Amino acid sequence: MKKFLTLALGLLALGQLDAQVRYINEIFTDVDVTSNVLYGTNVTIAPLLQGGAPAAQPLVCDIYEPAGDTEVDRPLIIYIHTGNFLPQYLNGSAVGTKTDSVAVELCTRYAKMGYVVASIDYRAGWNPFAATQAERTSQLINAAYRGVQDARTAIRYFRMTEDTMGDPYGIDPALIGYLGEGTGGYVSYAASTISDYNDIIFDDAGLPIAKFWNGTPGAADYIPMVIEAVNGDPEAITDGYAPAG
Repeated sequence: MKKFLTLALGLLALGQLDAQVRYINEIFTDVDVTSNVLYGTNVTIAPLLQGGAPAAQPLVCDIYEPAGDTEVDRPLIIYIHTGNFLPQYLNGSAVGTKTDSVAVELCTRYAKMGYVVASIDYRAGWNPFAATQAERTSQLINAAYRGVQDARTAIRYFRMTEDTMGDPYGIDPALIGYLGEGTGGYVSYAASTISDYNDIIFDDAGLPIAKFWNGTPGAADYIPMVIEAVNGDPEAITDGYAPAG
């Protein structure tokens, strides 16, 4: 009897080890992908790198879902690719799009676990060859800010699909998270932690965060690298403007 009980418990343990758990194991074999879904539009400065003018850029994403899934209210992962805030190849590498091989592999794996995953493109553009370190730093910080705006825009879009568009992707609007690779990791972290514009320029004591300001502290030329009136708010809800000169 004791041997039989030991064997039964052993078989039960093996059965539990083999059990596939949604959101932890890959329980689906196939994935459905909807490509180039428009989630927003905003102004990009990328054309400036080639002598053009700023222009409106459609913001698109690829949406991965487990094939044959009947579950609703699924967690959504917003995947943000790497790329150094520059277009593919201009950034010196073969990566920098929502269809990078790493992006496709990770999004596919998470969709097979039961998540809905959106691999988003976001605005890129800054000049790594600007004349001074201060110019390069300021441009890079502004590029990161635009990435945050686009990541926040993606959140608003998917919550809208659930609220007013019939929930075509079967998501839970309260269960949305970011996943980023390389540059996308920085965007993910910033988009998750910035509450409002002041979080970017002031510390908890209300003092300027020096590394995000240009000029001489206390002088008239001491201004933030990111100016809300010019760039818009972190949610990309308010409009910015291009100052004269």
